Amino acid sequence: MTRKCVVLFSLLFGLFVALNARAQYSHIVDIKGTDHNLSTSGTGSVHSTTLNQMCYFCHTPHQEMNNTDPLVKTPTNGQIPLWNKYLSSVSSYGVYSSPMFNALGTNIADLGATNVAGTARASNLCLSCHDGTVGVNTLYKGVYSATGNTSPAMSCNGTTVAANNPCFMPSGAVFPQNLTYGLREDHPINFTYDAALAAKSVSLITPSYNTTGIGGARYGVPGSTAGLFLPLFVNNTMQCATCHDVHSNRNGRPFLRDTSTGSALCLDCHGN
Repeated sequence: MTRKCVVLFSLLFGLFVALNARAQYSHIVDIKGTDHNLSTSGTGSVHSTTLNQMCYFCHTPHQEMNNTDPLVKTPTNGQIPLWNKYLSSVSSYGVYSSPMFNALGTNIADLGATNVAGTARASNLCLSCHDGTVGVNTLYKGVYSATGNTSPAMSCNGTTVAANNPCFMPSGAVFPQNLTYGLREDHPINFTYDAALAAKSVSLITPSYNTTGIGGARYGVPGSTAGLFLPLFVNNTMQCATCHDVHSNRNGRPFLRDTSTGSALCLDCHGN
């Protein structure tokens, strides 16, 4: 192989790896332009007026105990990934039920507080803001200042909220919007989605391990769009982040991993 061929091959391979990694894994920097940017640079209806760190609203490098912030009372039990939020104390969100789904005999489990230590923890992270009961600025490790640790001041859906006061999600962004019905009437979540389950249905795509890209083998569903991959989390379970990429709106709101045009996202799993 000539030197020119080697160089060309290397460039093409590098481009393939970069594009593949982009397709399968969150491009975290994309969060800058989304509603999940709650810092002072955020342009959504909820953002801080004092804290300029985007990542800090969800993550902290050191999950240390905090006894100063009046909104911070108990530890988060080592929630990953370096979680800087408190989980909701809602005891039950209910579970999805329908004759067709029930016939599959899944191990679907409630996402409520009693199951936080189990598979539910992957989606509990989302619900710690999106069930509307925990302030988006109620942080595990408050923001350090000369007067102690504080939860940051916010512009909260058009209202100014001072430090150490919770800013709740606006009603239109709360999910589930009505905790009376919870997740009973929405998409099933927190159940094992594997080859055995897919074999029970004529429409479900069979999940598999994907070993390309960066980050090692991951289990999930090859999407209908080239290079797409919908990950299954914590013992191969369907969770919020299977369909939603919390760091990117590149496929449109609300943070979809694939476009909804032509029901592409639905067909990623239901396209057989």
